[in-house]
Amino acid sequence: MNLAVVFGGKSSEHDVSVITGVMTVNAAAARHNVLPLYINGDGEMYTSKKYDSVDAVAAKVKGKKAAFVKGGVMVGRKKVKLDCVVIACHGRYGEDGCLQGMLEMFDLPYVSCGVRASAVGMDKWLFKQVISYMGLPTAPFVGFFSYERNRMADKCEKLGYPLIVKPSSLGSSIGVGKACCRNELINLLDAAALWDDRIIVEKAFEDFDELNCAAIGFEDKVIVSEVEQPYGYKDILDFDDKYRGTCKGRMIPASVSDKVRDDVREMTKLLYKQLGCGGIIRVDFIRKDGIFVNEINTVPGSLAEYLFSCDGITFPGLIDALIENALRTYKCKKELKFSYDSDLLKRKKIYK
Repeated sequence: MNLAVVFGGKSSEHDVSVITGVMTVNAAAARHNVLPLYINGDGEMYTSKKYDSVDAVAAKVKGKKAAFVKGGVMVGRKKVKLDCVVIACHGRYGEDGCLQGMLEMFDLPYVSCGVRASAVGMDKWLFKQVISYMGLPTAPFVGFFSYERNRMADKCEKLGYPLIVKPSSLGSSIGVGKACCRNELINLLDAAALWDDRIIVEKAFEDFDELNCAAIGFEDKVIVSEVEQPYGYKDILDFDDKYRGTCKGRMIPASVSDKVRDDVREMTKLLYKQLGCGGIIRVDFIRKDGIFVNEINTVPGSLAEYLFSCDGITFPGLIDALIENALRTYKCKKELKFSYDSDLLKRKKIYK
């Protein structure tokens, strides 16, 4: 099978995406013909056989320019037919529905949530509104546009300190901070506004546990992973904790009761189905006098492959399952009607 893995991107999570992408390229190469597609920070896409190495990407090894077209990708002047595209882009333009929409337009099957679920999952403010409507527990929050921030401090303070301030559509904890007083809140709101045009402020939990769970599936058949529990971080599991090793580790499976484990897995499955997700997702929860949904990642780091290894599922095996589901989703979409016959354009009346 001709498989493309697209990674990098015009995003603050570019470097994390490169790591996920290279991991995926190497895992998929065991069973497929893999074309690595790297998008640089300017949004330009290149391909090279050397892009199976993080060092090559970091060294800015020159590749051939590439561009998606219907049914495949143009590499230079040659069209390469693709059977499926694996999206390994994190953050803006890759995880938020933009890339997914482009692949839909070019009639390419892809491994990821679709446009709708990707957009909802990427925007934390929108996601919180959706899960609140679903009746799922989450931390009290206030969302607003960045230009409103100077008049929203009072409303935020009604949640009660401490508060967590986040750019609404970023990941990897970039731009996130904890405010314990008004001055800190104002500074964090200004900092968040540098990253996004929407901001979400949440009531902060203290002395809590974070729990994570992943899922893959197609229609009613959803498979959930084991539950993990990161430990050894400070108030917030920030970028350094996640990617620079300052978090001491992860317990897999998490040290929780069977009921907590079952509740987390059930809520993960419910979110996958109700949001109409595809590909693989990871849902992050907070445990503090109950279980609260925190965030959803529609393209999780390393595609959350490690969460399925406890069940004996290898990374190449996981990729095969994701491709199978992507092709089934593509087939279902192709069976839908997209055109409507009318005589509207043949009428003599001229529309201006």
